[in-house]
Amino acid sequence: MKQPTGLFQSLWNSLGQGTPCFLSALTLLIVLLVALCAPATALAADYRCSEVDLLASVETDGSVHMTDQRIFDLTEGESAPERLKWLYDGFIEGAEVTIERVRMAPVDGDGALAGEWTELPETTFLLPWRGGGGPEHDAWAYDKFQHTLYAFVDAMPERVMLEVVYRVEDAIEAFDDAADFQWLYVPQDYDVALADVRAEVVLPVAADDSVKVMENVYAWGHGPADGEVDIRSDGTVIFTDPAVEPTMYAKARVMFPVEWLTNLSEEARLANQGTLQYYWTSRYEETWVDTDTSQEVIRLGLALGLLGLSAALLLAALIVWWRWGRERLPAFRDDYWMNPPADAMAPAVLGRLWRWNHESPDDIVATVLDMVHRGVLEVRDDELVIPAAGEEPAKRVESGSAAALAAPRVADVGADDAPDAPDANAADAANAEQVALDVATLRLLRMVATGGRTLSRAKLSALAHEHPRDLLEASAAWQRRLTALVEPYGFFDTASRRAQHVVLGAAIFLAVIAVAAIIWVSWRVGVLALATAAAMGVLGNYTMRRSPEGNDIAAHAKALRNWMRDGGWSLEGDKLAPDERAALIPYAYLFGALKSLGFGASADAEGSDAGDAAMAVRGKAPMAAGVAAASGAPAAAAPADEAAFLAALAPVFSQSLDEALRAAHKRAEVS
Repeated sequence: MKQPTGLFQSLWNSLGQGTPCFLSALTLLIVLLVALCAPATALAADYRCSEVDLLASVETDGSVHMTDQRIFDLTEGESAPERLKWLYDGFIEGAEVTIERVRMAPVDGDGALAGEWTELPETTFLLPWRGGGGPEHDAWAYDKFQHTLYAFVDAMPERVMLEVVYRVEDAIEAFDDAADFQWLYVPQDYDVALADVRAEVVLPVAADDSVKVMENVYAWGHGPADGEVDIRSDGTVIFTDPAVEPTMYAKARVMFPVEWLTNLSEEARLANQGTLQYYWTSRYEETWVDTDTSQEVIRLGLALGLLGLSAALLLAALIVWWRWGRERLPAFRDDYWMNPPADAMAPAVLGRLWRWNHESPDDIVATVLDMVHRGVLEVRDDELVIPAAGEEPAKRVESGSAAALAAPRVADVGADDAPDAPDANAADAANAEQVALDVATLRLLRMVATGGRTLSRAKLSALAHEHPRDLLEASAAWQRRLTALVEPYGFFDTASRRAQHVVLGAAIFLAVIAVAAIIWVSWRVGVLALATAAAMGVLGNYTMRRSPEGNDIAAHAKALRNWMRDGGWSLEGDKLAPDERAALIPYAYLFGALKSLGFGASADAEGSDAGDAAMAVRGKAPMAAGVAAASGAPAAAAPADEAAFLAALAPVFSQSLDEALRAAHKRAEVS
């Protein structure tokens, strides 16, 4: 079974084979909840607007006198400072808004006044207030460049009505036969949804004329589909909307005889001379309504189609996972195991099996630990010593540091290193894989040493900063070599791998369509499709399964990890020979179980350095027979056994390599 690590391990152990389905359902639910809450969160305010009453009185000079009354309810249930804003935009070009008065008064549950009006004083608007903040006292300010009115109230009642009275000069566009009034009474992207919206336009009906609906007075509303328009004989036109969401808008358009504007300026009257508006505008609006209706039908069809496609693809992904993604039960089913998962397999190869063939620098570290254990590499005083061609490397010397490695012996074999390598005839078919991996590792280490015979942490860091691409390319070449060694094992079922590609491809395809649907069809349907794509991605991630052989090895690995993690090392580790204990350290590192082994140096791996590791292993017995300094001087005290030394070495080398690779990546990005 696939093994997640960290916080989800216990969840996995409790759910078993049902984990992919559970995670898919959980992902679908989380994405849906986040998406459905996103608009409210993004536009969140600690109040709501429960009623909007707008009155636009058209005057005979072409100006409009506006009264804007809105009832706000605090959601917190107590008085709190508020920063409210209104957007007064959407009038014709050249129109000018002048705020005359802003006042507020508490109201009861029925919307009736429950107290006296309080006038808010005007203050000069400051640009920083666009991002937040405001004056230290109650006031209002108008940002004329963005046509936005701000009201700053320090202690707002739980339910309050705010009234804004303003005037819009040159708000009417005059033509030869008609006057045209366009009013965006609810702009898009308002802070909160507006409920129970009523906008009334009062026309200046001439004394010798009357209102003839859709003959001399026309009105159209644009916005929510459930909005209504009512043209009355007394010259009032009423637009109503039960609710206008923050992502929507509401707009009114009213046409009436231009002769009713008896005090219109000569300049405004001649601005569109020679243009007839009644005929063309009515045809345009009718076409617009027909087009909008047809587009709404198309959007509805696309939404239903997308929902059906999402359901079908999710069902197909579940079937594919059920058929090709469920792990087979391994032949080995014990909970604990205290031996290497596969004796003839390199730890790095097992790391790929454990990690579903994902590359990781951990495999390099595990390989180095294994080579140190087998004597292919040697640890010396704070340096990696690389012998010259044909030179027998010195024996390992423990001088108190676990941060140094010395270079190759018999494993330094390969086509690229043949002139410098010792005889490889001893490597038979059984250890050919190990020899190939050793050669690749030595090639990587020699490259890092840049031709020198020693390698320190400082030199590794210097290479990462001075030649980052060389280090990254060498690491990538090592990973490619490991991949070539892993492939012949056939750890992963071929049919399930193909099925995984199909499911992930379908998930990406659905996600692209979902994003398009959010933009052009419906954000709710698009979000639902996007959540389905995310759930399919989870299923796709779990669709590839291991082969029976790979699954059995992984079961041994899991049992070994459990044995290390659950105290088996402390209770039974002394039953193993020192060499057997040391052989398990690379696996403990791969499984993230070093801390469970109880070695002091590895307990604080991430915060340690070479000196810390040295102190942790100082004063212990020799790690292997024949330990002596290259110069013949007596060696410093060594760890009690090789396992303790490797456990101290692992975090130091891992930290050095990780820091170097991170630095190389950053340097390569900016170079």
